[in-house]
Amino acid sequence: MAETWKFDILGLEARSRRLIVEGRITPPYARPYHDPLVFYLVLGPDYLSLEVSRDFDGDKFLDYLARLWGPPEEGPRIQVGGRQDEEEGAMQLVEHQFMPDLRPEMLNRLATLLGHPLPGATAPSPPPMEEP
Repeated sequence: MAETWKFDILGLEARSRRLIVEGRITPPYARPYHDPLVFYLVLGPDYLSLEVSRDFDGDKFLDYLARLWGPPEEGPRIQVGGRQDEEEGAMQLVEHQFMPDLRPEMLNRLATLLGHPLPGATAPSPPPMEEP
């Protein structure tokens, strides 16, 4: 069965060398948690950095993204907010590196994934669907 993840963009900031996007993700299934699945993404000149909630759904989203775009160079790192002995607010961070001349392609892939227009991207096509 195909997966369609939906994105609610809460903030978007286009700087000269970086695009910053933050928002919420809705998985293609009922989410049993009260807290939203959140993300924070930075597209730089030669990298894409993505932080996503550290929970079951965050893991599933990173697996989905790895199937679409290939795995990141390194596995997810954990970013802990607040006190170090608590996991409340923890985020998983992954980074994808690319050659600077591939930035327009990455921007278009990102717009397609999010299903939202992004500054400098061509019109996004429908969100990607994974083959069964």
